[in-house]
Amino acid sequence: MKFFEFGKTNDRTLLIFNGYLGKWKPGLIPFINEAAKKYHVIVDVYDGFNPDDPQTVFHSIAEEARVAADYIVGNFGGKIDVVYGISLGGMVANELIADGRVKVHTLIADGYTIMPMPDFKVKYLNELYVRSYSAVIYSLLTRHQTLMAMALGRTPESLRESLYTDVSIESLRNSVKAEIGYKYKFGTFNRTDSYIFHGDAEMGAARKVEKLRSKGIRFTHRIFRGIGHAGLAHGNVKKLIRLIDAAYERRLK
Repeated sequence: MKFFEFGKTNDRTLLIFNGYLGKWKPGLIPFINEAAKKYHVIVDVYDGFNPDDPQTVFHSIAEEARVAADYIVGNFGGKIDVVYGISLGGMVANELIADGRVKVHTLIADGYTIMPMPDFKVKYLNELYVRSYSAVIYSLLTRHQTLMAMALGRTPESLRESLYTDVSIESLRNSVKAEIGYKYKFGTFNRTDSYIFHGDAEMGAARKVEKLRSKGIRFTHRIFRGIGHAGLAHGNVKKLIRLIDAAYERRLK
């Protein structure tokens, strides 16, 4: 895992966790540049999804969060003002906050998606699921990006600049293995001032998130018109910065 920092002279910290199969440049550079005008931005680039380090391998969400926690403790005394997690990045943020060494003032999970996680007890079924699902993901990633863009409410051009298509088979399969039996850390939303964002193109995920309230999970939920999955960070940068400011200052309801 690598960490890149921008706007180091700013006092308020903003940690960014990218989404699954995402690459941080060029897609996130406009957002990072704008945010760095007022935030000390830390971008967490996962092992296995870093074009600058193609030999690294993704192992699990928990492992990425542990390394991030070590970095935050070692470089920021364990304190971060805002954690902004895109899609899978929201899950990594949940794992990070579950680490008792880390204190986060504001958590924003953008495009937070609750997927039904399989929990196979038979090794053969595990292996079959990993092979089959990995093949589907690789096909969408490399040959059917237009279908993926339609499903996510994004333009093919916007999606293409944010996808890491050179992911290794090992990293891809490890990411699928990490799903098996995975338990979401929903309770960490209650440990900080939490916000969940969705575009109106992802209402299925938004409805699942709303059901968390019946389990005592506390968060502010905002849905934005004309926005696809991760569309704020990849096309509505100034609006996103205003939302982050308002969330941190507790003006966003």
